[in-house]
Amino acid sequence: MKRQPVLVDIGNSTTVIATLDKTPQIISKIETSVFQSKFPDELFKNASSIIVSSVVPAATTRFEKYDNVTQVTHKTISTITVNILKPEKVGADRLVNALAAYTKYKTDCLIIDSGTAITFCYIDKSGAYQGGNIFPGMGIASRALNDYTAKIPLIWVSPQESLFGKTTEEAVQSGLYHGYIEMINGMIRRYREQIPSITVIGTGTGLESLLPHIQIDHHEPNLILEGLAIVAMQKQCHPHQNH
Repeated sequence: MKRQPVLVDIGNSTTVIATLDKTPQIISKIETSVFQSKFPDELFKNASSIIVSSVVPAATTRFEKYDNVTQVTHKTISTITVNILKPEKVGADRLVNALAAYTKYKTDCLIIDSGTAITFCYIDKSGAYQGGNIFPGMGIASRALNDYTAKIPLIWVSPQESLFGKTTEEAVQSGLYHGYIEMINGMIRRYREQIPSITVIGTGTGLESLLPHIQIDHHEPNLILEGLAIVAMQKQCHPHQNH
């Protein structure tokens, strides 16, 4: 069997695993808790290299036994710089998204990634990551309402046409759905006011239900895998780069 790079995106809720031929090919999307304990090692044993973006340190420990692993940090991404006070604190997912967006568009980019959290990341036209914003995702917001109120159940948010709900469930769904659309569009507007040339890119599964209503320029559902592929190709060109 041909040995290929394996790309691993470990998120708070979900882990995505892909192989890299010419483009990333997703082979598994599983809960991160399941990945930590039950995902088999055979794929990693046969990989030519393993490129990992992780925001869950406990899940990353399973790669300690391999010597061909690159864990993405601000030190392992060479084609962009990180212009914030503590670059070691930036989530690997945010750096990889910024790398992929900048490599593809070569301009000022705002990357909106919606998963467990919603992040806004700004990388400028010189390739400097300038920071951004982090919000709780809709799932966290819904869970908080359930945790901290006596009568609101845990509600899965789905697209809503009506602005006002006739039941508690509808009110929560409408509030979160329309509220997050306004929040995202409001943040995009603020960025565009300061940086008129900015290209706005959306990624992450949490954006899919909002896509008809948010003012992005491009939807890139596999942006983080594209970023990990770039890191893998850089490793092939510079195999002795520090892991």
